[in-house]
Amino acid sequence: METKITIRNERYKIPAVFTHPDTKGKFPAVILCHGTCSDKDEAGSLFVALAEALLQNGIASIRFDFAGCGESTAQPQDFTFGGEVRDIEKVYARLCREKLIDRHKIAVLGFSQGARAMAVFLGKHPGKINAAVSWSGICHNGKGVFTRWFTDYYDDAARDGYVSIPMAWREDLILPKQWFDDIRGTFPMDSLSKYTGAMLAVAGTKDVLTPYVHAIDIANACGGTVCEVRIIDGADHTLNVLRKDHSTAVQVVIETADWLAVNIQGEK
Repeated sequence: METKITIRNERYKIPAVFTHPDTKGKFPAVILCHGTCSDKDEAGSLFVALAEALLQNGIASIRFDFAGCGESTAQPQDFTFGGEVRDIEKVYARLCREKLIDRHKIAVLGFSQGARAMAVFLGKHPGKINAAVSWSGICHNGKGVFTRWFTDYYDDAARDGYVSIPMAWREDLILPKQWFDDIRGTFPMDSLSKYTGAMLAVAGTKDVLTPYVHAIDIANACGGTVCEVRIIDGADHTLNVLRKDHSTAVQVVIETADWLAVNIQGEK
């Protein structure tokens, strides 16, 4: 069963989709965090497919729009990195209040920059999350792979309060100065060292946005006993979901859902 819900943040409303089995009981659940230039369904509806795969495993999920993305009515200028982390916290709190959800069996999955926000969230709330998954995660401390954006756009953002960054496949991305300041001042890899749940880091060898070996760094940074890495040969940043042959993405979705079904239970 799929239901649209609205979650309140301090400054704006968070549009979300809550998917859960249509049976009685309390279910595990996964929070799905999309990337910078995307929305709650993710590229090629990857999160829609994952929600269905999780459902087949008896797992609920909640996917949502960060500020100014998808169906969010917040202004694009409200899209800050600190705001993303707070959004995850609000979604987590709402999920814990759902009568159908076992709040002791919750996982988080982050795609691209969504994985970075997830990492900071995990560090702020150690012990609350049983399992986490990074898909093409960008979790470097400080500027990391965004260094070029700082070089090209930060001065304009500092002068005007925000900057418009051209994107080849969508409308220009609007980022406020606060986004840059948040990125520079956060250290996701350090946050991951406080996380002791299970971690799965997935990356493709053809990812041109962030080196695929970063997935190894993400897994190694965690403090839990289950830290797995899966490098997908020939996969790009969006796991080939936008290609004519998107069988690789389908396989990643299935394997991720299966991994979560095992590890969301927590330590036995």
